[in-house]
Amino acid sequence: MQLNSLFTHTAKGDEIGYLRHGSGQKKLLFIHGNLASSLWWRKSLDAIMPGYEAYAIDLPGTGGTPETGTRHTLDYLAAFVNDFTEALRLNRFHLVGHSMGGGIAQLIAINYPEKVEKLILVNSIAMDGFRMDFDYDDNMMRMVMKNEPLVRHWLRAVMPHMEDDALFDQIVVNAMKSSEQVFVEHPRAMVEANWAERIDKIQCPALFVHGAEDDFIPKAGSERTARAIKNCTFTYMDNCGHSPMLEIPRAFNDLMFDFFEK
Repeated sequence: MQLNSLFTHTAKGDEIGYLRHGSGQKKLLFIHGNLASSLWWRKSLDAIMPGYEAYAIDLPGTGGTPETGTRHTLDYLAAFVNDFTEALRLNRFHLVGHSMGGGIAQLIAINYPEKVEKLILVNSIAMDGFRMDFDYDDNMMRMVMKNEPLVRHWLRAVMPHMEDDALFDQIVVNAMKSSEQVFVEHPRAMVEANWAERIDKIQCPALFVHGAEDDFIPKAGSERTARAIKNCTFTYMDNCGHSPMLEIPRAFNDLMFDFFEK
């Protein structure tokens, strides 16, 4: 199924690209992670249940969304996503966030609790941030953004069981088009992030999903965060690493809609 990028503008004048699929009274919003885009939710968008209208946003400097010039912090990105929901008049929705996008989703559920009906965190960074497993600086990340083989290797490592090679190639192309701010500022934003003292403000039902073979996001942090959310179920998904929605899309979509329909 061909899904073309759509565009909207916020009240602040920011242009935002996104994908949309389905129609119905139930709204669903997907948030991608670092070096990613709305394309990472393609398998989920293709399988949207009847009665759901789903949106996958491109964060600043990714996919169809240009940079805003504002430094990327997770609090800023959460406010940016909220501006997107205001522009499209999405007043109440299910929310799904992956990896860094899971951190953004947690902040949206904290800062705008009236909007989030149910929350799914997919291999999300923890409530007290994420530590990179290698030393880096800004100049190193500027070199990485020019190294397609290395970026391809990194991306394959976080979706080891993905079988759709054509979609994977598109994901790599999109990643290489990410802005310098994305490459340089996202790692720092995840290291600096910490909302542990606010995590109890998440009131909606939540599901924390973690790929059983994911060695990128520490399992201890995922379990700790799930325990801190008042009404949260935690589950491991077999036969996948960091990206269940791309590696085992049918099982992931079944789990997602089972949770929403409960």
